[in-house]
Amino acid sequence: MITLSDVKAALEAAATVVGSPLHVAAFTAWILRDDEALRRLVMEASNFQGQSFLPEHAAVLGYGLNANVLPAGLEPKLKAEIIHISGRTFFAPNRARRFEVDGVALLGVTLAMASVDSVDRGWLSNLLGQSLSEGGEDAWHSGLVSACMIIVGDLKARVTPVDLAAALALRDVGALHDEDLRQAVDLAMRLESHPSGVGRDAVRLAVFNAALQRQSKIDFGAASHEDLVRILRNLSKSMRLWRYEDAPRTAKSLLARWEIENEYHVQALLWVILAPLFADLEDEENLPSIGHKNPRADLALPSMRTIIEVKFVRSAGQAAWASIVEEVAADSALYLSHSRTYDNIVAVVWDDVAHTEQHEEIKLGLEKLRGVSSAIILSRPGKMTRKPSSSH
Repeated sequence: MITLSDVKAALEAAATVVGSPLHVAAFTAWILRDDEALRRLVMEASNFQGQSFLPEHAAVLGYGLNANVLPAGLEPKLKAEIIHISGRTFFAPNRARRFEVDGVALLGVTLAMASVDSVDRGWLSNLLGQSLSEGGEDAWHSGLVSACMIIVGDLKARVTPVDLAAALALRDVGALHDEDLRQAVDLAMRLESHPSGVGRDAVRLAVFNAALQRQSKIDFGAASHEDLVRILRNLSKSMRLWRYEDAPRTAKSLLARWEIENEYHVQALLWVILAPLFADLEDEENLPSIGHKNPRADLALPSMRTIIEVKFVRSAGQAAWASIVEEVAADSALYLSHSRTYDNIVAVVWDDVAHTEQHEEIKLGLEKLRGVSSAIILSRPGKMTRKPSSSH
């Protein structure tokens, strides 16, 4: 069975830009909101001087400008290049077509044009109309040119195909309709081949990522074990707004430091995250007695036959991690040997000393234990650094 992770991996592999023209790589970074990659491409394009600076290089700067990653010092250069391009003749007889039939380059230049008020846009509207006419049988090219026409004010233009329309709407070019996004995601998930190049693959990856981020659209009643693990592995993102203050945020509030000091605190954090999503989540679940032992799981999901066991690492070093592995092994043997309700454990370990170089090795070790389906290791965030106590 193909999973969402499989689809995402296939789309990411297809959207690799190695060997692609600079402006195509910039479009890919722009549509995927990869600002770091786009910033590098902008600097590479800006290094071209004189006659070697092509409209395609101006397109790269246009994508950078729209994404707010273009250094202020390059804006005059981009404006000068747009003015230069606007004075050129395109579709000239007996001259090879290049920029004028390149939808990706045209879109980048159009995005740049939107910020240059002193240039007459009539030449661009005429150029786009002719480009649309000559490339009308290519749906990908036509869609990109139609997006350009929307940017310059053509209210009748409509972007197709649907995956391009949805991805561009996510970048505020055109309107995003839920039905368009659903159809675009369906198209992306079919992983169908196409002749439109890496830009189209990036478009499909963009709409797929957008759908995953719309968590409110997911039916958690049908959530899988994979969904549970994915949520737990993303818990580090939840800590970004975790309150750990050096000073009160307002004049009327108290200092807030939400400490995590033990397994019970981690268990409470997991409950806050998981309880709204999984209706049958149980805490302190009593398991069948074994001799004089009365096992009690930290958290449990009967519908997934899964126990979530929490561990807390207080000190660095191999001995501390070895102890955790031994504890989880003992828990697995104790919890699963006589239970008909549960058949696997997800181990969640809070690393209070952020010993990250050990994480991958320990994760692999835990997941080799019988009954442990997944292991998630969470580091204490850097902003929660413990300060040494002062002596009195």
